[in-house]
Amino acid sequence: MKEASSKAQERLRIWLMAGVCAALSACGAQPPELIDSSVVSVEEVEKLEQVVDTSLPLVQQAYSIESEKVCEKHGGSWNKIGRQQAYACVLSANDAGKTCKDSSECEVACVTENNKMEAGLKANGVCLESTDLFGCKAYVSNGVVEHTLCVD
Repeated sequence: MKEASSKAQERLRIWLMAGVCAALSACGAQPPELIDSSVVSVEEVEKLEQVVDTSLPLVQQAYSIESEKVCEKHGGSWNKIGRQQAYACVLSANDAGKTCKDSSECEVACVTENNKMEAGLKANGVCLESTDLFGCKAYVSNGVVEHTLCVD
């Protein structure tokens, strides 16, 4: 039981880490409120970990999920992503492959079908298949191809 308590306390510390706040802020989400660990029980922390604000855009939902259990509960897959191969929740987009002219038309983003299209050309894109934004992608905004963006 003591091990479970220390694991929950560690998860609480992780939850409060500035890195999470910075990552969420970069996606446009508001940072979580600080929680006083002397007042909050282990059970309350575990309940907080299970809550995902589904009113947020899909990418923000994915980046707010911090455990494999919660990720799978929300239909995601817990994968190593990016150059650092850090585990993160990857959620599938319901509109994957749909034709689009702008990311505002997609759950995740509007990208070209291949990254070989020249920036500045008029083009239709397709909605990205998941919240995994790593790799090289040419985004489409207002029907125009943007420069390819590579994210490590």
